Amino acid sequence: MQDAGDVCSAIASGLDSDSEAKHLAPLWDALTAKADELAAARRAAERALGRARAKVTVMDSIWDPETAAFGRDVVDQSGGKRDQAPYTRFFKNASPSATQDFGVDREVQQGKDWLAELARNPNEPLATKWTPRLSVATENLESAAGARRNAVRAVALQDTAEELFIADINREIDILEGELLTLFPGQPKRVAAFLEPTKPRHKRFRRKGDSSGEED
Repeated sequence: MQDAGDVCSAIASGLDSDSEAKHLAPLWDALTAKADELAAARRAAERALGRARAKVTVMDSIWDPETAAFGRDVVDQSGGKRDQAPYTRFFKNASPSATQDFGVDREVQQGKDWLAELARNPNEPLATKWTPRLSVATENLESAAGARRNAVRAVALQDTAEELFIADINREIDILEGELLTLFPGQPKRVAAFLEPTKPRHKRFRRKGDSSGEED
């Protein structure tokens, strides 16, 4: 998006420098400002996504050991037998270690399922010890996952906004070319000069001994 803004700015500068085309410059100044706004929004959206992803990673790293500790406690309460309650109440379909590889959304749901099972007998030792701990770990993970989804959605909306803006720029370039041809009939080089910023940039070799810093 910064490249698009640079192109718009260069076109505006070229138009503004020619008294006969000067009246066309304000539109390109406005497009430059819009490109700058989109570039800033892109940076903000991507930064927010990075922060959201980092938070999910940390919350997941907290949830996993809590699950492991919960599993060990349940095994102990079952006398080390995995075919007896309370182990079969909480880990009938997946072992404690397996639940840690579920992925964030499924881990959140698993945490909620455990909490619902603990709520059936809130006064039992497992419930009094683990309901608050699993609640905090699961709620924090769910909140972080929700923030990440929102951040991903924001980046997707940003992608769409940029695609639409690029289409607008391309359309305005076509319109500008028509206006310039009308303003300067029979002067193709003059018209081309205004549109030079839209052309792919190719690095050119400087002449030996040229230290001006400008490309030939």
